[in-house]
Amino acid sequence: MLCQNCGQNEATRHYQTTVNNETRQTHLCAACAASTGFDAEFHKSFPSFNFGMPALVSDMLGLRAPRPGGVCPNCGLRLEDLTRSGQVGCAGCYDVFAPALGPYIRRLHGDVKHTGRVPAGLAPEMERRRKLEGLEKELRESIQTQAFERAAELRDEITKIKAEGARA
Repeated sequence: MLCQNCGQNEATRHYQTTVNNETRQTHLCAACAASTGFDAEFHKSFPSFNFGMPALVSDMLGLRAPRPGGVCPNCGLRLEDLTRSGQVGCAGCYDVFAPALGPYIRRLHGDVKHTGRVPAGLAPEMERRRKLEGLEKELRESIQTQAFERAAELRDEITKIKAEGARA
């Protein structure tokens, strides 16, 4: 998606505002967001934090001194960059930095799993994934409690669901 201001660069900042039940979305590149003041307005909308997003992320993750390591294979973002900017580089960053982002996301949203609306085309796949996660958790518990008959049933059900997903 191109920037709505300059129409040349890729939009990397996405803002949504709702005033009097009217929602407006704005999509800007980083340069236009900074020059139009959208970034400054975003940070001002969190007065209770009393500090910028990088410090918030570092504080919530307990990463005052960034730890070396962790690089996203998709976009090349390093953990140090994440703690400095407070922004992930791509969707893959959520998987790579899950241990670091988990507590932060849980603190902001109450959980690390999305429970909101899902686009219509993705709903069946999301439901299948959630069911698989539940069955795999139950399978691990069955094995730990040595309920092997139940574990075998769960294994078969998981295999069946995975086969159906591979065909789809």
